[in-house]
Amino acid sequence: MTENTLKITFQQGDDHRDAARERLQRAESEATGEAIEQDVRFVLNFEEFDDIARLMRSTHLELIETIVSDEPASIRHLADLVERDYRDVHRNLQDLESLGVIEFEDDGSRKRPILRGGAESIDFSIRFPRSTDRGEASETPA
Repeated sequence: MTENTLKITFQQGDDHRDAARERLQRAESEATGEAIEQDVRFVLNFEEFDDIARLMRSTHLELIETIVSDEPASIRHLADLVERDYRDVHRNLQDLESLGVIEFEDDGSRKRPILRGGAESIDFSIRFPRSTDRGEASETPA
């Protein structure tokens, strides 16, 4: 991963908070003044399946891919690139913005869609948590 990456995870919020605390503790204890770096620009964690489903819609993924690869100058330019109606693209972008995946740069009268924080790539990590009750005997139906 590079520092210009948006990392999207599922149900890993506790892990991210622990890692941030560890980085802060290392930074506070370092006498050398060396920077403690994070391996990605932003981490966006989803806790609900519905959010993952919204993100993974093919129309959304096509827009994200086009935003990264073609760097459209406006919403209208993006709509032209994907050959879709402006209103549909605008609605999809609003949904992606509400998820925190994209944001807009104001350029006069135009709004330019970009990945959050100007990231240039996305790293997806979906890990399903395991039950912590492994030690307990399971009941078997009679």
